[in-house]
Amino acid sequence: MGLAKAIGGPAFDMNGHMQDRIDERRAAVLLGLPESELRRYSRASGLGHLENDDKGQKVVFTYEELRRLCLLVAQSSK
Repeated sequence: MGLAKAIGGPAFDMNGHMQDRIDERRAAVLLGLPESELRRYSRASGLGHLENDDKGQKVVFTYEELRRLCLLVAQSSK
């Protein structure tokens, strides 16, 4: 299974535009972390933010926040 399939494919809005945010589940897959570990890094660093959707609140990340989380995770694994 390809990565795009594993994370639900590219994130597009209803108008077909690529989104500038990624949800917690997809972020965890991209970073190779369990969601619980991603949440721990997110809380410790203050990266990510809550957004409301039709299913309630969810944590989302910008691609810049993902880049910063990736650097943080890489540094902590040394």
